[in-house]
Amino acid sequence: PDEVRGVIKSCLEKAALINYTRISEYARIEDMQGEEVPTKKRLDDVIRLAELCIDVLQQNDEHYAEAFAWFSDLLAEHKEIFWSLYQVDMDSALEVQPPDSWDSFPLFQLLNDYLRQDENLTGGKFHSHLRETFAPLVVRYVDLMESSIAQSIHKGFERETWLPQGNGCETSEDVLWKLEALQNFIKDLHWPEEEFGNHLE
Repeated sequence: PDEVRGVIKSCLEKAALINYTRISEYARIEDMQGEEVPTKKRLDDVIRLAELCIDVLQQNDEHYAEAFAWFSDLLAEHKEIFWSLYQVDMDSALEVQPPDSWDSFPLFQLLNDYLRQDENLTGGKFHSHLRETFAPLVVRYVDLMESSIAQSIHKGFERETWLPQGNGCETSEDVLWKLEALQNFIKDLHWPEEEFGNHLE
């Protein structure tokens, strides 16, 4: 059994590399490397690559999960290897994004929603890396939104004309819209770490 396990492990490691290489070639991810590629395109490409990776891994689960039932831990390791290869391209695309750009949040949501539904990947190496990568961006976004709300309250009510608008005055409508946007953002994140997630709420 140990010999069989070793052969299967080796085959799955090779399969991760071969499959990821093929997917990244299909997505032309190598073309996105370089300084002349716009940051938005690099992010769009890495999001598309994530979608392709998720599709392939879900197909693998559908076709091979039963066959690897005795070696499910090796299949989980295969997925982690696969995502570690993706991580290099993801990090490369994220590093060149402008500091206060929120365009990468859909990437987090896509990956996090996939990872949290897979019991073998949730809280794993790649999921932890994703959380650590995006936590500072989330904190920065929440801080800026809180600051914007406070500024709206402070400056808005100073200049408020108190003319009815919607369910209140102009300032209250603005504050309520920002609060709802912040609340929806936090809810849609489905933050994977309970303590930080509770702090956000």
